[in-house]
Amino acid sequence: MGRRATTRARRDWAAAYVLLAPAAALLCTWFVYPIFDTVLLGFQRVDLFNFSERTYVGLTNFDQLWSDPAFHHSLFITGIFVLFVVPAQTVLALLLASVLQSVGTGKTFFRTAFFLPYMTSTVAVTTVFMKLFVDGGPLSTVAASLFGVSNTTWYADPSLALPFLVIVYVYMYIGLYVVVFLGGIENVPVDLHEAAKVDGAGVAQRFRFVTVPSVRPYVFFVIVAGFIQAVQIFDQAYVIASNNGSILGSPAGATATLVIFIYQQAFRLNNLGYGSAAAVVLLLIVFAGTVLTRKLLPEKS
Repeated sequence: MGRRATTRARRDWAAAYVLLAPAAALLCTWFVYPIFDTVLLGFQRVDLFNFSERTYVGLTNFDQLWSDPAFHHSLFITGIFVLFVVPAQTVLALLLASVLQSVGTGKTFFRTAFFLPYMTSTVAVTTVFMKLFVDGGPLSTVAASLFGVSNTTWYADPSLALPFLVIVYVYMYIGLYVVVFLGGIENVPVDLHEAAKVDGAGVAQRFRFVTVPSVRPYVFFVIVAGFIQAVQIFDQAYVIASNNGSILGSPAGATATLVIFIYQQAFRLNNLGYGSAAAVVLLLIVFAGTVLTRKLLPEKS
């Protein structure tokens, strides 16, 4: 009996390996191998994409990054962008999800409405916002009257281009995280809210002491996922650059994010090894940021 069970278990494992093999092969081909090759390219020089004549240069590319002002500037722009985007979209998404959870009717409609921008083309959304934030446009006029900023074309102004990028990005991704938080809030036991009501807790107190602790794992997920996505910001910045004469990072380097720097070096300047070295740094930043977030904000208190 034991031998028969062992034989059956081996057959099950063999069948599982056979069924998983195509997916594993695709995963290695499209994800694992490119990552490995990018790390390898970071220690090499490749001229004009001539991969058959790679030259090993050791840490030369990384030494050059260490003293490159353009690379330091891209790190600074990316850091400022992430610093504003991740907290904003996390807090706003949690608040909106809490409000939507209390809506009696039309919850599905509002959930779809918030999620729709995430499913829309990045180019389309960015282009629409560019029309709204031009000099004399509706949103630039409102911002000028409410906050006292200049009524100008935001994406063409070096002091407003990055805030414009933050607004567009948060608008596009907040719907995704609203749906995530809604899934977490719906799993919060109703008894907890009822008990808090009996104890005299108001709406704000129930949100702070019941909802937020209950969705802590979701908060962790949103922060980590938001960080990983935000640090790789590219599409919106590229659309802005295309509108400003195809000068990447324009205006005046205000949108020169780290991925923009990588793209510029690898595909505009044909310095693939140097761009790959910057991509390795990006990979390390994502890994370090994820680990640090896990240490500072554990999923369970």
